[in-house]
Amino acid sequence: MSFCTIWGFIFSFITATALMAGTTSAQSVSEVDVTVEFEQATIQEVFKEIERQTAFKFLYETTVIESSNKRITIPKMTATVEEVLMTVTGQTGLRFRQTDNTLAVQLPEQERSANQSPIPETISGTVTDAETNEPLPGVNIQVKGTTIGTSTGPNGDYELDAPSLQDTLLFSFVGYETQEVPINGNTQIDVALVVVPLSQDLLVTALGINRSERSIGYATQQVNGEDLTYSNENNVIGSLAGKIAGVQVTGSSGASLGGTQSIKIRGVNSINGEGQPLIVIDGTPISNANFAGSAGEDYGNIAQDINPDDIQSVNVLKGPAASSLYGIRGQYGVIMITTNKGNEAGGIEVQINSNLSFQQAGNFMRYQNKYGGGSSQTWRTLPNGDKYVQVNVDESWGPKMDGTLVREYFSFYPQDPQYGQLTPFDAHPNNIQNFFETGYTADNGVTISGGEERTNFRLSFNDTKITGVYPNTYLNRNNLGLSANIEASDKWDFSANINYAANEARRPPQGSQFGSRYFRQWFQRNLDMGRLKDYRYPDGTVMHWNMRSPSSSTGEITNKSPLYWANPYFEAYENTSTDSRDRVFGNVGAHFEALPNLVVSANIRGDIYIQNIEGKTDFGGTSTPGYSVGKYENKEMNYELSAQYQKSWANVSLDATLGTNLYDRNYSYISQSTVGGLTSPGYFNINASVDRPNVFNYLEQKKIVSAYGLVSLGFSDTYFLDLSLRSDKSSTLPKDNNSYLYPSVSGSFVFSELLDLEALSFGKLRASFAQAGSDLSPYLTTPVYNVGSVYDGQNTLDVPSNINNPDIKPSFSTSYEAGFDIRFFDRVGMNFTYYLQQNKNQIIPLNISGTTGYGSAIINAGLIENKGIEVSLNGTPIQQRDFVWNSTFNLSRNTNEVVKLHPDIDLYNHGSTVYSSTASYLNSYEGKTYGSLVGRAYQRDSETGMILLDDDNLPLWTDATHNFGSVLPDFTGGFQNLFFYKNFSLSTMISFQVGGQFFSRSEMLATRTGLHSQTAAKNDKGNNVRDPVSEGGGVKVQGISASTGQEVTAYVDAHDYFDLIGDEVYEDWVIDASYIKLSEVKLGYTFGDKVMSRIPVKSINVAVFANNPLMIWQKAPQGLDPSELSSGSQDITWYESGQLNTVRSYGLNVKLTF
Repeated sequence: MSFCTIWGFIFSFITATALMAGTTSAQSVSEVDVTVEFEQATIQEVFKEIERQTAFKFLYETTVIESSNKRITIPKMTATVEEVLMTVTGQTGLRFRQTDNTLAVQLPEQERSANQSPIPETISGTVTDAETNEPLPGVNIQVKGTTIGTSTGPNGDYELDAPSLQDTLLFSFVGYETQEVPINGNTQIDVALVVVPLSQDLLVTALGINRSERSIGYATQQVNGEDLTYSNENNVIGSLAGKIAGVQVTGSSGASLGGTQSIKIRGVNSINGEGQPLIVIDGTPISNANFAGSAGEDYGNIAQDINPDDIQSVNVLKGPAASSLYGIRGQYGVIMITTNKGNEAGGIEVQINSNLSFQQAGNFMRYQNKYGGGSSQTWRTLPNGDKYVQVNVDESWGPKMDGTLVREYFSFYPQDPQYGQLTPFDAHPNNIQNFFETGYTADNGVTISGGEERTNFRLSFNDTKITGVYPNTYLNRNNLGLSANIEASDKWDFSANINYAANEARRPPQGSQFGSRYFRQWFQRNLDMGRLKDYRYPDGTVMHWNMRSPSSSTGEITNKSPLYWANPYFEAYENTSTDSRDRVFGNVGAHFEALPNLVVSANIRGDIYIQNIEGKTDFGGTSTPGYSVGKYENKEMNYELSAQYQKSWANVSLDATLGTNLYDRNYSYISQSTVGGLTSPGYFNINASVDRPNVFNYLEQKKIVSAYGLVSLGFSDTYFLDLSLRSDKSSTLPKDNNSYLYPSVSGSFVFSELLDLEALSFGKLRASFAQAGSDLSPYLTTPVYNVGSVYDGQNTLDVPSNINNPDIKPSFSTSYEAGFDIRFFDRVGMNFTYYLQQNKNQIIPLNISGTTGYGSAIINAGLIENKGIEVSLNGTPIQQRDFVWNSTFNLSRNTNEVVKLHPDIDLYNHGSTVYSSTASYLNSYEGKTYGSLVGRAYQRDSETGMILLDDDNLPLWTDATHNFGSVLPDFTGGFQNLFFYKNFSLSTMISFQVGGQFFSRSEMLATRTGLHSQTAAKNDKGNNVRDPVSEGGGVKVQGISASTGQEVTAYVDAHDYFDLIGDEVYEDWVIDASYIKLSEVKLGYTFGDKVMSRIPVKSINVAVFANNPLMIWQKAPQGLDPSELSSGSQDITWYESGQLNTVRSYGLNVKLTF
């Protein structure tokens, strides 16, 4: 696919939407500037000059204006047309009324007929709460179809000038229903606003169908777009954390610059760990693929292409009953995103949204600052007797940093000003912090929207520029969004939505113990970052801290190439990985009312992106110089045709939909990389490969043909029943098994309709049953060959190690769900759900005997079961005239069991992490919870449970089969609060998790290498554990002697002890993942009418915010963040290695509306 494909797609959308937007309203006279100068000019001369400079035309009675002897004098000025016309009114008494681009001229009052009203007319009144009768300050009031507006004062009163007594006023306020009130000749209009119920009645459900909340018999939960933007999170997935019951979001550190955000709904539902929900934007399913590099780079999941400022609401469809109409792709739930559309009130509205923030790295590990680099506390000496730091060691078990004069790494470079000199061996407690920089984010967006009764449009543009906290990292993104709707006739409607996103980034690597940035694992505490920063000498030589030992005869270091680790700044600036992506997604649709109550719709929906990745490794580091490029192209199209029939009778309502869908996906990539190095430094080109370069390309195609039907019945607006059926025919399944059906049935009973209780605002019971199917990746049903290595100058073809299965069948998920929704006084509500979901006949690779010539086979096997509860509590604890407090609390509990695997296996391995010949594993066992963390533990006495010790009083360990338990959490949730005091607003978001665990490679290696504070702590005698045992030092151990069976209390050498537990035993590094986190805080102020009446701006909101400001509590050690463990993976995260530091963001937001 070429770039022309994307631009052709963009052109098609823009052409369609431009045609639709062509009939929208003109600009207001208050928005157009002119430059004028008149000296005793006639009225017509003034009109003609304004017409010459603008698109406005004046409408007036010619004979009357021509006969007027009034003259106009205006000194030279540049002003709005409105200001010029006000001057004309002052000198002539003429009045003006705008309709689109026409300015109607009305005569002075004494010349008008008796039935004409003066212009403008002053309207005044008071706005109150309909329930409490308390006045409401800060209510927005606008003359419909104009930019004229004001807001109520502290006592709820207002006053504004309306062009006509036949206009309509719009009253809007946060938490209240918007009201339209015709003036109808009145100059005194008092309004009582009604509180919006705790949950909106209309929800966007599967296929974009708007449904009344009372009619839905399955669990959904909706979040308004404004609630998502409080945190200024630039990935919509991350902004959902804690806001939806049953949804678990595992983020990535802000240092990763748009890194992967993993999301799961109702736990893990597949043996292989897959289970990302489908993302649908305005009815268009889009990809949320993620990309990761071989060196640990995390390029993020591409949901980050969605502009948060475009989002009106997000509705999460949690179970198969809710998402069944999306078929295979919706089996793990659906995230339904609805974007903002143009307004139909008339006129043009412009909104500018600007964020400026800075980021700082935080949550640093507790390092020890007493001992520096080396393998022991004994100084090494050069032939001349000078002491020197062990530059060949990447640990901190060396001598005390007490100012002793020594030779450090830089003194071995002849190019260095301090070559051969002794310098103090001192601690640098903040050396890791000093490596990080202050990051900056500038996020600016503009939105233009407008419309009339039959048309509307919205155009948005957003520019995001982020400079990362890691040196030489950045992210630049542009978003362009365009939507238009036109009612061409009483029968035909047309709609179009187009979104374009362009990304370019350079990101740090993460998620591996390899790489010089991982100060958590291998480093020397004596290193000064200021010394390392200028890493190249004038002659081009690179300065490294870790190299070979000095010569025992000359005291010099001949080979100064890095031994294990390169200079971290060299790695940051000269070994880089950049990525860029261009993407367009959206839809065009036509809707025809074929018969009364019957609408036929046709939609074309597309998602197309091109991702480019480039990697550079220069000369002078630990890695072989190289260059690599990769290009990934994805095109997903959905072609839909549906018919919807809606009819209501006296007590019965019917909503029926029939439809068909063709899903067509084409995915390809090509990657190239050098082999054996580069021919010359700085020349990054595939042609510069020393040996024959590696080239690999891949093509994947997939189609699904679907038909579906939905019938919704309602009785007395109290009883509701939904029946749906979908058939999918997938190209990836065998011909005999590629078509399958899955049904769903759900119902709801609004019992509050039958109870006359003043306290009960709403009450509903609901229940559902559903099935959903799933297929597999392409080309797994028949044998295919792989391109192998080159032999004798010729490419070879390899037989794959996996046996494909021509008899594979689709897997099925069956779900049962029940719950209730109850609310009191329109201020307190509770939504509760219990669910049971079983996934059987899962498609998994099964390891088989190597004697077959294969390593694995694709089979149907396994049954995994999830059951749990979801609770959402929301309410308004305080609602007074000047103060409102809204609160939402979400809690979910999911239990999981792998009921069956396969008769030939007793465990399923999901992965492993290996270090120094020892490994930890993530396994699933039949009859146990998914995802057991397995590895070496301490051997313990069977009677006392105490650790068994060897003859040196060091712990003994088991083999790598000890089960530490599941990595899945017991509870997840969040607590959101919104406070409104007069014109101020405050929002806070707390997210939490109870239970779950992960393996920390960083804690393990930081202990082994002497970086961690516990390796230089004091023992119970008050002495440093690194002091000799004979002098009261050492680590205290208690246990049972394996050889004698006697209880032992002893002190052992600290280096020996921490080296053992940091290499052989995993038990201490299995970390509880529980936490409570303050993830968002935002304080805003909306300027009142006293300010707004003086400037040509409709509204101004200014806010300060903090993102990820505080980890309130966690069981994990300082330096780890259990909420940010994704490390480039969307699967279940169960270990961390070199986790990037937490990033805290603080900023200012300004929003202007014109």
